[in-house]
Amino acid sequence: MTNPNLTADRMGAGGCAAIANGDLTHAGAAWGSWLPGTLLEPGTWPEGSPRVLAFTGSLSGTPDEGDLRNWMPAGIEACRTALVSARSRAQERSQRLVIVPHAQHLVSDLHSTLRIMREHQGVGVALAPAALLTASMLEHAADHLRRLLGTLGPVADAIILHDLARCVDHLGEPSVRACPWGHGVLDAALVGSLVPAGVPVLTLDR
Repeated sequence: MTNPNLTADRMGAGGCAAIANGDLTHAGAAWGSWLPGTLLEPGTWPEGSPRVLAFTGSLSGTPDEGDLRNWMPAGIEACRTALVSARSRAQERSQRLVIVPHAQHLVSDLHSTLRIMREHQGVGVALAPAALLTASMLEHAADHLRRLLGTLGPVADAIILHDLARCVDHLGEPSVRACPWGHGVLDAALVGSLVPAGVPVLTLDR
């Protein structure tokens, strides 16, 4: 695997919005910045960065919980509205908007990601494959990872590598949480073999 390495000034395991924040660099040069919050509830827009990475968010009101409405007409329309607004802000600043799909968010899987890429030309994707896996998907994680990385990996602006640890949610149901790469349940060797050469990689290591 031959890939450019991205670095972030502040990274750490935790809720999806805490996976990374701040500026991203490549070989010491500015590569992009994270949008604080989500497209639904954004913080201060990053200025002067070539790319703005953003989670789409959830109609639950928190980026760490899903909502059935996310995948219904209300969620699809909320996503379109938020994306049009964010893309306009990015274009006004000569930036590229880069979406980070997440299983609990408006853009939550392979199909919704492909739909966004078709409907919103010029919007990029930073693929965090582990962020698209739920606890129920872990039994067939290898198949899901092959589909995700095989389809989206070659067209991604970047690939974000973090691992998953099993846990239970606030209702006592099986769940997963982000943890540093190589410290969870995913097959790191398999994922490494599926990452397309040349795509920048950002690794969550703490």
